Amino acid sequence: MDDYRRVNILMGQPDYQTPPDFPNKESMKLLFWNCRETGNNTFKRNLTEILRIHKPDILVLMETKVSLSSMGMFFNNLGFTASTSVDPTGEFGGIWILWDNLTVNVRVSSANYQAIHTTVHKESYDDWVLSAVYASPLLRNRDQFWGEMEAMAENMTTPWLVAGDFNDFATQGERRSFTPNSNVGRNNKFLERISNCNLMDLGCSDPKLTWTNNRQGMANTKERLDRALCNAAWSSLFPGCTVRNLPRTYSDHSLFVVFTEGV
Repeated sequence: MDDYRRVNILMGQPDYQTPPDFPNKESMKLLFWNCRETGNNTFKRNLTEILRIHKPDILVLMETKVSLSSMGMFFNNLGFTASTSVDPTGEFGGIWILWDNLTVNVRVSSANYQAIHTTVHKESYDDWVLSAVYASPLLRNRDQFWGEMEAMAENMTTPWLVAGDFNDFATQGERRSFTPNSNVGRNNKFLERISNCNLMDLGCSDPKLTWTNNRQGMANTKERLDRALCNAAWSSLFPGCTVRNLPRTYSDHSLFVVFTEGV
């Protein structure tokens, strides 16, 4: 309880909230976070505390805005001794995947500025594919990303988890704003793309709206931009999978944890 109260205080939440009922300790845990820039001391303090509490097997950071080489020792000291990355172009983007190679092995198959595709191997688990996503905020680039995903899905028979920041939302229930959304077709297109890739949404706990524009009052907008998707084979491999969104801290995006539940 002391650890949970401490992280609540760090995240600006009431310190009396009851801890959530997390899945069993045998779960493999993957933590995803659009952190909106790494490298500064505030980020390091927040991430260190989050990792101490949640202890993920695999850490995925998006929109890092700096190169991974500048922070190698920081992550080594936290126990993440192996990594792969697509560094940002200028100050835009960046996707990092980090893990402890004594407990899990992540093999990269392909990568670009919108996704890193890997195969995850862990003792007592079947191998499965992880695609860590930071989809571009630019529509034409997202169209390219989804075209590549649909081509990949045509030959995908392996269990497949696709997770990260998609810079898109699926329904009007995934947006809260006093500004009307005039582009309902955007939602339909996103759902169609998910379906074309034979993927399903794994759902999530509250807070369901993972991004805010940080404006006050009537100008505030919140959307669900961050999520985990999987194919039927991954769902069958991990039928007890749970996705837990965590309160926002440091970034304008919530971080989330995917629990596979141990096999």
